[in-house]
Amino acid sequence: MPQIPNALAPVLLAGMLSPSRCDIRLYNEVSDGFLEVFARDLLSWPDLVVFTGLTAAFDRMLHLSAYFRTLNPSVITVAGGVVIRALPAYARAFFDYICTGDAEQLGDVVREALGPEYVAESPFPRYDLASWMGRRIGYAESSRNCNFRCTFCSLTSTGLGYEPVSIDELRRQLLAMGRRDIICFQDNQFYGFDRRFFLERMALLRELRAAGHFRYWHAFVSDTFLWNDEILTAARESGCFSIFVGVESFDEPWLRSVNKLQNIRYDRLSLIRKCMDAGILFNYGLVFDPTERSLAQMHGELASICDNPAIPAPNFIFGAVPFPGTPFFRDRYQRGLLLPGTRVRDLEGSTLAMRPLDPVEDVASFLATAKYLRGYRRRHLQRQLRFIWGHRRALSLEQLFISSVAFLSILTPGPVWQPAGILRPRRPRTHVSTTDRLDPVYTPTMRVGSAFAGHFRPTMVTDAMGDLNPALAEDLLAVRYEHAP
Repeated sequence: MPQIPNALAPVLLAGMLSPSRCDIRLYNEVSDGFLEVFARDLLSWPDLVVFTGLTAAFDRMLHLSAYFRTLNPSVITVAGGVVIRALPAYARAFFDYICTGDAEQLGDVVREALGPEYVAESPFPRYDLASWMGRRIGYAESSRNCNFRCTFCSLTSTGLGYEPVSIDELRRQLLAMGRRDIICFQDNQFYGFDRRFFLERMALLRELRAAGHFRYWHAFVSDTFLWNDEILTAARESGCFSIFVGVESFDEPWLRSVNKLQNIRYDRLSLIRKCMDAGILFNYGLVFDPTERSLAQMHGELASICDNPAIPAPNFIFGAVPFPGTPFFRDRYQRGLLLPGTRVRDLEGSTLAMRPLDPVEDVASFLATAKYLRGYRRRHLQRQLRFIWGHRRALSLEQLFISSVAFLSILTPGPVWQPAGILRPRRPRTHVSTTDRLDPVYTPTMRVGSAFAGHFRPTMVTDAMGDLNPALAEDLLAVRYEHAP
């Protein structure tokens, strides 16, 4: 089963480069394995290399930068994505260019670094270069950022407002990917606040679907998508197969505490039922915050889902993450809750980086096992069977099959085979930032220049005493979100 969601940013970034003047290669370590092992010849090949990734990927960008610069000292390095937006001041010391804006900013960088002739005259998504996407699933972006300000979300730290993509640009994206079975919209918030724009998108999707361009579509949405029957009807008629809703928690006090007020306006179970009855598969994930909720409360939430066949199983279970620059990070830091020795690579959801209400070891064990539903598997299997039976009329066999596959996938630690696993020998983890071992990638697989030795030291958020790393303080305590529209 292909990984969903998958990376779209490289496709858009490659489209900023002139196809006639530039030889372009895309590489995705999530699907293809570590670059220095599986495609080492690429390390000396490019004149310019662009890195992008999530917050925990920052150190990996430093590793690769060291390899590229060792083998080709003249290479130009460019870094962007969520993590660079979170750590812009710190990142400037490691890359020739940093991009805190959208994909289009790469055009400005290339124009300055190489010359205007290397910039695409008419940017066009390069789906043809994205080997990891396969032929069945296509990825598109119809809007950027989010119109909500949940305090724990990394998007809040950027201070960027919700921005719809024009209908013409969306049409270009969809046509560029060719015919697909399903289109996965990578929008952070697909519905947003503009009803007119939403209905324009639905009209475009109906048109392209009628022409056989795709069968179904899927998107990431908030509760607001489910408030209006007109929205659900328009979505279903245009081919909406499923949605992923930012549930995070069924605990109302916690939702209030993190400013996720859109999730408490209506009864959650009623919205889930409404979605399923409209013929749209409901997907979601859970985020547990052990600084505000006890183990008993978190176990209780999992148990309540087990006992309710109207609720599908969560697609993932993570611990809350103190992302740099968010109000959530500032609050937990000011309350002395960040664990000592926390690294940027620990900010990924399965590693405890904050002081919990319950003993650290007990909470770490919960985070390590709950994400695979250990201790609840038999009950969740029974719930899934009842879920299938209860929704057999509202949902198609295909939707019920996908729901079951998604449920079964959460029971296993990962794919049966994955290239990157070769460099990940199985050894015990503590799942606590203070004591967890570093990944093998922090040891260079080849000799690198002495100037890059520091690239393989982990980027620290807090020191051994729990104080902030002074080099990151400007970024970690940034208040960009206060100026967001």
